[in-house]
Amino acid sequence: MNHTSTHPLRGLLIAQFCGAFNDNAWKLLVALLGIKSLAGAVGPDSGLEAASQAETAKAFIVFTLPLMLVSLIAGVIADRVSKRTILVTMKAVEVGLMAAGTLALMVDPSGGRLPLIVLGCMGAHSALFSPAKYGILPELVPHEKLSTANGWLEMCTFLAILLGTASGGILLDHATPTTWLAGAALTVTATVGFIASRTIPPVPPARSTGGIVWTLASAWTAVTSDRVLRLAVIGTIFFWTIASLFGQDMLVYAKAVLGLSDSLSGLPLATLAVGIGAGAMLAGRLSGARVEYGLIPLGALGVAVVLLLMGALAPALPGTLILMALLGLAGGLLLVPLDAVIQWRAPHD
Repeated sequence: MNHTSTHPLRGLLIAQFCGAFNDNAWKLLVALLGIKSLAGAVGPDSGLEAASQAETAKAFIVFTLPLMLVSLIAGVIADRVSKRTILVTMKAVEVGLMAAGTLALMVDPSGGRLPLIVLGCMGAHSALFSPAKYGILPELVPHEKLSTANGWLEMCTFLAILLGTASGGILLDHATPTTWLAGAALTVTATVGFIASRTIPPVPPARSTGGIVWTLASAWTAVTSDRVLRLAVIGTIFFWTIASLFGQDMLVYAKAVLGLSDSLSGLPLATLAVGIGAGAMLAGRLSGARVEYGLIPLGALGVAVVLLLMGALAPALPGTLILMALLGLAGGLLLVPLDAVIQWRAPHD
């Protein structure tokens, strides 16, 4: 037995970690550069929070919109081509994107449009990478280990979000005025991810026929005929919609309300990521060899309660960190079984 088959998830987990790290570090770096460019023009008491919100929202939209638009075709490609081939190719593309981002910061250390263009390309890259990373799990591990594998994948993802979110501000602080050094560091991370992706075991394409129309029809039939799958899809949309909207608001809250520096601005989101990673591992352990449906309503309830408390209390930094950890824990308990349900019950050829 070769080394990659002994540890079939190792390369995937490292590749995913590096990609999620870079996504979040670059996104935060671009948002902070935008906020810094506004700070001198807008008074701290007259509109900095609103202006920062707009700048942060722009960065998140630039990343998310290509991700949404490319996701459909990404699902088709993930079935028609070996998922390992997609993962390796996308990691190579990521190296090129981070190198392009480095050059963009060389041209204009204060940011501008070029880093935003790179950010949008990173969103499209993530859309192409995501179906393959989740879809390959049932091809690498048996069904009884699927929940545990999802737990590991989500833990690596949110640990990367934690470190990437925290590192974006730190890299910017330490690299200024030579901000291109931050891009160079992320290029090295992308290279590590590319090398790791090459150790993922080979898998054949899931199918050789069918395009977008066939995929839409097949997905619609599966969702409408399977109530559990339908609810899992709705729950996943619920989770990621809240995560996206809340993430951009929390960054502005950290800067404009809590008054955190660039280096510390990602601390609340990092704490959230720690909680999600812990919740993901806990969900995988509680599920054992099965998909534990009971964790889904428990996690959803926890997310709702903590968000209500966050809005009602508007806490200072200690309270914010406690609520972020609890929110993450609930989110992890929700996300892992949702992923496992979709992977298990979605149609496979």
